[in-house]
Amino acid sequence: MSERMEIAIASVRTPLGRVWILATEEGLCETRLGDRGAPSRREARVRGVKYLRRRRWTDATRRALTDYFAGREPIFDLKLDFREGTPFERRVWEAARRVPYGSVASYGALAARIGTPSASRAVGNALGKNPIPVVVPCHRVIHGDRSIGGFSSGLTWKRFLLELEQGQLELQWAKGRRRRGA
Repeated sequence: MSERMEIAIASVRTPLGRVWILATEEGLCETRLGDRGAPSRREARVRGVKYLRRRRWTDATRRALTDYFAGREPIFDLKLDFREGTPFERRVWEAARRVPYGSVASYGALAARIGTPSASRAVGNALGKNPIPVVVPCHRVIHGDRSIGGFSSGLTWKRFLLELEQGQLELQWAKGRRRRGA
């Protein structure tokens, strides 16, 4: 019988509930937003993993998220373990990591950035599968008409994250694109 994969867990409290941190020895593999995302023994059995506390795997992420939720621009220079996802999804997630703190980009702009300008819907689908929200800031990607689009953890979380970064939901486009009427 093969040994079960070990995943270290930790969490950070936020006004909307906990953010759960899951990391392997290779790096951060998942963040879950909200108290319903708590890892459980039953889930560990189903996934065939072993959840444990291993601070050296989770502390850097915990510190960065604590700064982030305190309203300070964090340094998410973290090792990531993207063992899940297709090559296309990983390209989208890496492109989303380059959307600056406090700004937004459209799904179409992100598609163009990765060389597939007609794939904005596929970009949205890939962001919906993002296993590491906040650290891979898919909440910063919105529709071209400036509506905020969807979010895997719900629109309450997306609005909260955008407002946390901007003080209010007044969206600033990445790369100097100006707001209408500005």
